[in-house]
Amino acid sequence: MLSKSFSFVLCLFFANAIFAYPDNPYQEHLVDVKKTQANYGYLLEHGDDALLARIHLIRNARESIDIQTFIWKPDETGVFVFYELWQAAQRGVKVRILIDDLSIREIHDTVAYLAQLSENIEIKQYNPVADSINIGVVKTVTTIATQFGKYNHRMHNKIVVVDGQYGITGGRNYQNDYFDRGVNRTFLDRDILVIGSVADDMSKSFEEYWTDDLAVFSKEMKDVRKTIETDSIKIPDITHGYEVPAMFSELSKCASQAACVNERISSKGTKLDQIEFVADHPGKHEDGDDLAETTESLLELISNTHHKMIFQTPYLVVHTKKLFNDLRKENPEMDIIVSTNSLGAADHFYAYAFSFKNKKHYLKKFEWQIHEMKPNPLDFSQMMHPIPQIERAENHYACIHAKTYLFDNEVVWLGSFNLDPRSARLNTEAGVIIRDPEFYELVESNIELKITARNAWSIGPRRKIPVISFFNSLIEDIFSLIPFANLWPFTYSTSYELRDGGVEMPFSAEDFHKNYKGVGQFPGARMTQKAIKTRFTKAFLGPAQPII
Repeated sequence: MLSKSFSFVLCLFFANAIFAYPDNPYQEHLVDVKKTQANYGYLLEHGDDALLARIHLIRNARESIDIQTFIWKPDETGVFVFYELWQAAQRGVKVRILIDDLSIREIHDTVAYLAQLSENIEIKQYNPVADSINIGVVKTVTTIATQFGKYNHRMHNKIVVVDGQYGITGGRNYQNDYFDRGVNRTFLDRDILVIGSVADDMSKSFEEYWTDDLAVFSKEMKDVRKTIETDSIKIPDITHGYEVPAMFSELSKCASQAACVNERISSKGTKLDQIEFVADHPGKHEDGDDLAETTESLLELISNTHHKMIFQTPYLVVHTKKLFNDLRKENPEMDIIVSTNSLGAADHFYAYAFSFKNKKHYLKKFEWQIHEMKPNPLDFSQMMHPIPQIERAENHYACIHAKTYLFDNEVVWLGSFNLDPRSARLNTEAGVIIRDPEFYELVESNIELKITARNAWSIGPRRKIPVISFFNSLIEDIFSLIPFANLWPFTYSTSYELRDGGVEMPFSAEDFHKNYKGVGQFPGARMTQKAIKTRFTKAFLGPAQPII
């Protein structure tokens, strides 16, 4: 066994080395990193680019690949990435995969298969709630009832680190929907690929999780061990006869061509003024009321902003309102713009229900300009990479999944943190804080596309009707104080569509109603199960908000 001192020296060597390979599209930037200690960032806005970046780095890895994620589905994308990781392991690359326990419970056979596939592949699961993966419904319910705190604490971090010098973080899990290949749904997400010292910080964070007591080898789960011992795995073998699906043919070809990767990713990199990686420590739930690292970093940025904030988050559930109430009082002229999902574009109706419940406060007290993504935005073709082999279903919808926060035209917080109580208090999260005007403008332009009237509905107060509006608002406030029976149906706000020939403007503008027309509370989802469940959740499940 290597001594600790020799291992430390070895780690320092790898951290400072440049792992070169023929026609490396990042070579020029790597040399500059070595010479000037700079950091470079490459925005991965389209899902196909995000997958391309991963596959290219996996194919060219020389020493190690570390992946940390919340979800990994064994669909076409999930299996394709597993296959590429196995190929890397065959070359001698050390592959370590850390997946949250609740996600891994859906892929028992896949985990058992991968756990014995190669001595160079190791898989762990974070915070297992039982000593087996496939525990059944009865034991799952019992576990939730008896160990709710443990069951409710999840690892939401998303990190990829290759050879200690390339890092990817953001909001994407491993599933077709995140990489422009969803038939029923496309997640509009955002990652960043980085090179420089920040990649080393990601590597250290991964190591902290990997060596923590909450991270357990999947092969040690009782049922996984039994499956391996009895050789009863029932999934397709990726070591013999696996054929890469046609939906990856263009990407696979590009991933092996430096010029193609350069055109789509590395040539668009930005030399960043400042970048910092921030991640919660394992066991975040044990910190009690103390603020975790990601929550604290965001609160600090919010508190020190004076002119403009832009939030893009799939879930809009603010549990502590004092911060934003005070912020508005101190900065009455500040623009606060929010990009989130409409009910028709939401992947979780219950998260939307709590956002719906609080809309009046967001509009009246916070004065947020909220734009909710349409399930079928007109500019959808600009938001993803076309995949000819994907035939999308008639009920296909686009869903914002990016978690990005912009401050005063300079600072970008990009990572896995949703604007909801789970990210603030329960789940571990990770992201980067970038202080660079050029990168800010790049991210802002992508968010602006998603909040234009072609692609999103604006949320605003209903047109005021003398006397009636006053009493309606009063009754709504009274019902909001009743935890289990918020039944008043006439809400303060509604959704608005731009009129033909109208000019886009905030709801606070004097001519707003001349340029916009009301389209109801749930456009794109009227009289659906989503709408019914949302109303029920808003009415009866108010106390559940902190644990959604």
